[in-house]
Amino acid sequence: MTVAVVLFTSDLRLHDHPPLRAALAAADEVVPLFVRDPGVHAAGFDAPNRAAFLADCLRDLDASLRRRGGRLVVRTGPVVREVDAVAAECGAAEVHTAAGVSGYAQRREERLREDLGRRGVALRVHDAVITAVAAGAVTPAGSDHYAVFTPYFRRWSQERLRETCPAPRTVRVPRAV
Repeated sequence: MTVAVVLFTSDLRLHDHPPLRAALAAADEVVPLFVRDPGVHAAGFDAPNRAAFLADCLRDLDASLRRRGGRLVVRTGPVVREVDAVAAECGAAEVHTAAGVSGYAQRREERLREDLGRRGVALRVHDAVITAVAAGAVTPAGSDHYAVFTPYFRRWSQERLRETCPAPRTVRVPRAV
């Protein structure tokens, strides 16, 4: 029985979620995982209204997974440590996640790739999940940004958006996790 982990970050949904779809296609069972990172608290980004919104989103995601035979696994701690622990606990061969555009998300991805790679677990990062197109796909030649809207709009209009995917019908989660 093969297992994959899906790390949910800012993409707390089942519909139109390429990392989840890829994990379901690659493995017999999938562990939907959200990690409550103490770094978010330390940075001051867990104001009461944000914390309440996050709790509501996680409750809704868990309910959606339960209607499909699964459940959400929530851990608290440094993201890399917790993802590694869950992957080891269930014997996962792959971890899937959405590509982030922030510096924090890119550093998290680098640390995950390094840590998981030491154990032979592949990190699969999916572009254009939390953005309409992959980061950096719409940039001008010789610069890192557009200074005028019209050339940007013309270039943006040429980009092909990925197809949306429906929510899965079933999600099988290993009982041991």
